[in-house]
Amino acid sequence: LPEETSDEEAEDEDQIMDSVESFGVPPTKPAQTSNDDAPAGARGAGLKLGGFAWSGDVDIVDDQAQSDSDSSEGEPGPSTSKKTKKKGRSTIQEDLTASMHSKTPESSAEFERLLKASPDSSFLWMQYMAFQLQLSEVDKAREIGRRALEIINFREEQEKMNVWVALLNLEIAYGTPDTVQGVFTEAARANDGKAIHLRMASLLDEAGRHEEAEEMYQRTAKKFGTSSKVWTLFGEYYLRRGDADEARELLPRSLKSLEKRKHVKTVTKFAQMEYKLGDPERGRTIFEGIVDSHPKRFDLWLVYIDHEAGQGNIDSIRIIFERLLRQKLSSKKAKAAFKRWLELERSIGSEEGAETVKAKAIEWTQNNGVGSV
Repeated sequence: LPEETSDEEAEDEDQIMDSVESFGVPPTKPAQTSNDDAPAGARGAGLKLGGFAWSGDVDIVDDQAQSDSDSSEGEPGPSTSKKTKKKGRSTIQEDLTASMHSKTPESSAEFERLLKASPDSSFLWMQYMAFQLQLSEVDKAREIGRRALEIINFREEQEKMNVWVALLNLEIAYGTPDTVQGVFTEAARANDGKAIHLRMASLLDEAGRHEEAEEMYQRTAKKFGTSSKVWTLFGEYYLRRGDADEARELLPRSLKSLEKRKHVKTVTKFAQMEYKLGDPERGRTIFEGIVDSHPKRFDLWLVYIDHEAGQGNIDSIRIIFERLLRQKLSSKKAKAAFKRWLELERSIGSEEGAETVKAKAIEWTQNNGVGSV
C-alpha cells in the first residue's frame, strides 16, 4: 500500500465511505401517477427500462413553464400581455400533465399530448415505450426510443443516457445478438463509454445472461483498467454470484492497473464488500492492513469501526477505538471519535461501557491540555 496521500488525493479518496453501489439510472423529472386505472398488462412486471418501473410513482415537472410563470407575476409594463400568454401556455402545459396525477396514460394520443408539454422527460418517453411493448409493438417501441433521442435537448445528457439504457434493455429482451451489439456500439459512442459498458454488464446480469455479463465485465476491465469503479463493480458481481475466489483475484490485478493514489480507495472497497457479501473475517484482515499502513487516515478508522458495528462486535470496536485514540488527534477528531464510541456503547454495548467512554474522554482532555470534548 502507498504512503500517506496528499490532501488533494485524500479528498479524491473520501468516497470510500460510501458502500459499493451498482451503477444505475438516477431519477429524472418524474411525474406522480396512480396505477388504479392502468390496464392489467401495464401493471405487470414487464420490461425494466433503465431502472424505471411502469408503475413507478414520480412527478413530471415542466421547469420552463414554472420559470415563465414565476417571472411573469407582479411585473407591470407593456409586455404584460406577452407574459400573460406565457402564463396561459404554462397553465395549458400543466393541464396536459395533470392527467398523470390521476391515471396512467392509456393511449398513444395521451402520451403524445404529454410529450408536447415535457419533451425532455426520459421517464415519459420510457413509459411510452413500455406501453407499446405491452401491446407487443416492439418496432413501435424502438421508433419511440429513437424519436426521444432526436427530440430531447442535447444539453440533457442524463435524459438521453436513460433512453439509451432503455433501448439496450429492449434489445436484450426482444432483439438479436446483432441488434444488441448495434445499439451498444451506438450508445458507447454517444455517451460516456465506461458508464455504458458497466450498465450493459449490469443489464445482462439482470436478464440472467451471466456468461455474457462476465464477458462484458472482462472487456470493461481491459478497456477501462485505470478506473477503480470498474474493478470494484466487477468484484461485487462475482461476490453476488457466489464466486468469492474470482472476486478476490481481482484485487491484486486491479492494483497493477490503477494509479497508486487509487489503491487505498480500491482496497477499502474490497474490504467493505467482504463484510457485506463475502467473509467478514477477511474484510477485518484487510482493514487491519489499511489502518496499520495509514494510521493518520481518521476516515479509514471510522469506516472500519462502522463495519465492525454492523457485525455487532462491541469488544472489537472497543479495541479499535483504543488504538485510534492513541494516535495524535486534533480535539475535533477526538470529539468525533468519543461521540461515535458512546453511540455504539449505547446501541450495542452496555451502560457500563458508556460510562467508561465518558471517563476516557475526560482523561484525554486532561492529558492533552484541551477543553472538554
